[in-house]
Amino acid sequence: MWQFGQGCLGIKEACSELNTPVIGGNVSLYNETNGKSVFPTPSIAMVGVNEDQNKVLMSAFQKEGNALYLVGESRSEFGGSLYMKELYNVVAGTIPAIDYDKERALWNLVIEANKKGLLSAAKDCSSGGVAIALAKMACVSDKGVQATISVTDSRDIFAESMSRAIIEVAPENCVAFEAMVGALACAKIGSVGGKVFAVNDVKMDLAEMQNVYYGTFQKVIEGDL
Repeated sequence: MWQFGQGCLGIKEACSELNTPVIGGNVSLYNETNGKSVFPTPSIAMVGVNEDQNKVLMSAFQKEGNALYLVGESRSEFGGSLYMKELYNVVAGTIPAIDYDKERALWNLVIEANKKGLLSAAKDCSSGGVAIALAKMACVSDKGVQATISVTDSRDIFAESMSRAIIEVAPENCVAFEAMVGALACAKIGSVGGKVFAVNDVKMDLAEMQNVYYGTFQKVIEGDL
């Protein structure tokens, strides 16, 4: 119950700082399947407004040959991360630092660049960090990726620093997009294409990755893994 309470207070703080309304949600304490409970995570329902239905920004890769950017600062932050949970069965540590000013700046960049038609797709880096964000984009789009990310430690591609996004940009829009980035950290990390997922030293056939992505959910829910 304490964890639920602290989570809700954190949501309240973020909503106030980011001027973002939550219109509903759920914090049910009874979420068990086959005797196994989920972590106490409040679910959030939100509504946004897009001024132009023709400029809805996708979160999966759109076209082979497009450039990929990582916007936002990456640090070696693993507190409460998917990496620790999956590899070490530990949910602990200090959560990544939150900077609301950088978060707002990232939102504004994506919104304004999309209004100008400069973006093909964008996806936030959340659970699993940059590597998992790219993997999701690849699986859903059925398009591979070649990317190289500058990190201090090889595992940092899975770090979960806040206020980061993967941005897909067509080659002819790269100069204009880069001019809009301002003070935000930004690096061109690779491109869309092929049938292989390759991020630094992590490589996997796209079809094999899609099999995991689309075929694992039921096993996890039923506790078979």
